[in-house]
Amino acid sequence: HTRCFGTKDLFFYSSVNSEVYSVLSSSSLHSLDQSGQSSVDSAHLHLLHLVTVAHLVQVLLTFTAGEPSMDQDGEESEEERLTCQLYGRLRDHLGSRCLPDVSSGWRLWRCVRAGVLPFLRTAALFFHYMNSASPPADLLGTGPGQWEALCSYLSLPSNLLLLYQNHRTLLEPWCCHPGVGQVLRGGGVLVRFPRESNRLIDLPEDYSILINQASSFTCPRSGGDKSRAPTLCLVCGCMLCSQSYCCQTEVEGEDVGACTAHTFTCGAGIGLFLRVRESQVLFVAGKTKGCFYPPPYLDDYGETDPGLKRGNPLHLCSERYQKIERLWRQHGIAEVIGHAQEANQTLVAIDWQHL
Repeated sequence: HTRCFGTKDLFFYSSVNSEVYSVLSSSSLHSLDQSGQSSVDSAHLHLLHLVTVAHLVQVLLTFTAGEPSMDQDGEESEEERLTCQLYGRLRDHLGSRCLPDVSSGWRLWRCVRAGVLPFLRTAALFFHYMNSASPPADLLGTGPGQWEALCSYLSLPSNLLLLYQNHRTLLEPWCCHPGVGQVLRGGGVLVRFPRESNRLIDLPEDYSILINQASSFTCPRSGGDKSRAPTLCLVCGCMLCSQSYCCQTEVEGEDVGACTAHTFTCGAGIGLFLRVRESQVLFVAGKTKGCFYPPPYLDDYGETDPGLKRGNPLHLCSERYQKIERLWRQHGIAEVIGHAQEANQTLVAIDWQHL
């Protein structure tokens, strides 16, 4: 595993990405025996253990001590004891300035369980689709036994804190990385777990609010002149001066418009924009592909108003906007563009890179 990731680099990667890259760089994780049950190759199980321990450390390093305290019933469990032990080791390496003192093992274990559960679910999905290993019946529901079912399916102990016993030597190099202390002391963006699902920006219910915002938007490169085609990024909310030579930028040796350039910094080449003065949604994929999509704003008759020609008041349709957001979350934007260009060849001739 050290050939694929250095011990320090692995800690900074997304835990899911680290697991996927590690497994795909080797042979498959699961092999089926004659009984049809999944078994785990010992070498690849070590990779899974390593990434899981790294994620445990990530969760504990981002633990918020200011959360409301809750009473704990009964004696301290083994999970709570080992969680406190791991947190104490991390605190010894980083110091009290980075990690506060926490005496409640129950709160720590509760935080770890909530933070690691999405990783376990994603890892189980990855292994299922990669190897077609049938999940147990308990894993198909949302009952109280899901944690045990996930750990069993992934060949992990139900008490994940037992894993770090075999990886103690990695704690110090992870914690001593200068970036860790810097972020924990407020020198960067601290990502907490479990992470919230990504979503598009909130749009106003009344379209006139967007029109007023667009009318006051000035081109950032033309000395205060009004933008002819103000375009709102639905991913981050940035207003752009689209379809204008003034805001063209060079990307990979080619001059592209503001929207196309923005996709490479905001959406890894995929962009969703609302052309405010046209009441039109723009999908962009790379430099040469794009299409127009019905906007989420409708009039009182349930119709869109392309180009704002009718001038009827427009209001946000939540169902339409959720459909756009679902396409984005499911990585369906490029597919929609492909289908649109196949059905309408005139879209292929448009110079999308200049938008």
